Amino acid sequence: MTRVRILEKSVAERIAAGEVVERPVSIVKELVENSLDAAASRITIELQGGGSTLIRVSDDGHGMSEADLRLAVQRFATSKIRQWEDLDELLTLGFRGEALPSIAAVARVEIQTCEPDAEHGTELRIEGSETLRVAPVAGVPGTRITVRDLFFNTPARRKFLRSPAAETAQVVDLVGRLAAAWPEVHFRLSSNGKELLSFPAGLPASERLSRIWKVPAERLIPIQGQGEGLQVDGLVALPPEARSTRAAQIFLMNGRVIRSNSLSQALQEGFSPLLERGRFPVGLVRLTVDPSQVDVNVHPTKLEVRFARPRPVFSTLFRAVSSALETRGADSVRPRHLERALSPEPQAPSGVGAWSPAGRSIPPPPRVPPPPTQAVLEFLRPLQEEASPGPGDPRRSDRVGEPVRARFVPLAQLHQTFLVGLVDGELWVIDQHTAHERVNYERLGHLAPMGECSQGLLVPEVLEFPPTLAEFLAGHLEDFRGLGFEVEPFGGDAFQLRGVPAGLPARRVQEAFRALVEEAAEGAVSVRGSVPEAFRERLRAMVSCKAAVKAGDPLTHAEMTRLVHDMLEVEHSNYCPHGRPTRILLDRRALERLFHR
Repeated sequence: MTRVRILEKSVAERIAAGEVVERPVSIVKELVENSLDAAASRITIELQGGGSTLIRVSDDGHGMSEADLRLAVQRFATSKIRQWEDLDELLTLGFRGEALPSIAAVARVEIQTCEPDAEHGTELRIEGSETLRVAPVAGVPGTRITVRDLFFNTPARRKFLRSPAAETAQVVDLVGRLAAAWPEVHFRLSSNGKELLSFPAGLPASERLSRIWKVPAERLIPIQGQGEGLQVDGLVALPPEARSTRAAQIFLMNGRVIRSNSLSQALQEGFSPLLERGRFPVGLVRLTVDPSQVDVNVHPTKLEVRFARPRPVFSTLFRAVSSALETRGADSVRPRHLERALSPEPQAPSGVGAWSPAGRSIPPPPRVPPPPTQAVLEFLRPLQEEASPGPGDPRRSDRVGEPVRARFVPLAQLHQTFLVGLVDGELWVIDQHTAHERVNYERLGHLAPMGECSQGLLVPEVLEFPPTLAEFLAGHLEDFRGLGFEVEPFGGDAFQLRGVPAGLPARRVQEAFRALVEEAAEGAVSVRGSVPEAFRERLRAMVSCKAAVKAGDPLTHAEMTRLVHDMLEVEHSNYCPHGRPTRILLDRRALERLFHR
């Protein structure tokens, strides 16, 4: 009697069937999930060429007999379910019976498998759905599946694959998530002979997450909660470890890695109000749910699930996170602009000029930061003082499409975000961040050689990244260098940053570069088939944003004047690279309309 059986047509047709092979990471996901379902305690993943040349997944699970192996490469053949109702009690990761046939349809596949008590194993070779060989072989218990030449028979689909580094980065991210979900299993991942991840069996989830996210294990706190028919547990990082994207969030449901906007929002709400806007918590959330209360048959990738009662899931996770943070006494993260306003300005290290809107060095005046009440008086003072005149040089403005002699007379900086002033007698309100972002973007476009847009660091910064980001960065070093980041590998997952784009504030070098790599990696993965030029343009826009003055940064009259005149010098200055306006013009007609005149 075989374990693997072909599903009846009535059952197969009701399963949300579909192509599961999109790129190497989808193959790795299906094969590793099969290994986990086979009770493997050790799983090894090997890649070559980002997976397009070779993917090999080996395990020490229960293996298959020759009869099971012959069935396993046929569509809708599975050992996980027998009838439709079995989905209500499903606890395995796989169930569709489509993975191996779908992989075999687009690659050259070799499977070697052996059951624990068998005298010998079995080898099967299949190419483009055509079985070439089935023969007995010597082997150890477990299964080894080798996938070569992905999309060899569909060359048009190979064009949609990204660079080997980008494809490898996706696999690193997936294996890291699975390793965190299954701490009792040994995971090892290598690429082109280089070991990228290794997690011994029994290594706690906190240590695994610490390696993946580069967060000290002691800064990961446990969460636990119980609701109606479900349990929640996991680990979340303290608020200061928050990231600029949601990439460092793992959600598991009955051992299955899933995606869920609802769970991500519940996690975010649990941290409120400890995170400032634009920052996202780091955490692993593990749900144990009655299988009958969740539908896993939503999408062929099995990443999407649908809860029968989503509200208890949301509220249980929210309470578990907020309670854990309260018990730990987690401190609120004070907004960074408030910290800067109430503490001494950091001095730029030698070799790096202090920030100026144009990237030029402006020596900061020596002063002691005033107390908050005095800071308020200083904020109001520009409204009472006579506006200082700006430079009288001719400037070009594209607000009317014709050259003009524009001079900006600053009146005030509202909320340390908006610059209010007069330009040729007209009242302008300028968003300091988007204006500076446009200035940076245009200058990066005109300064092609790296040396012209980079400033060296006297003391290089050494930054360590999670493995998935390290793999991505290693494959895109030239793109970053082309925009002024002199960065090179420094061993393992570490990189040495020797130079940054001119104008990037010294105090933000590490923060800005980390956020840039995170956002660039996330964008590179989500945009299918983008060409290198398109990626470099996105990177240029992100660098422009990271190097720009932020909302909340106090500016002097001289800095306000210089920023606005720099904005008027560049082309397309009405909008930032992301399409947000840089300023609004309140001319006489606009004011009359506001006052119903």
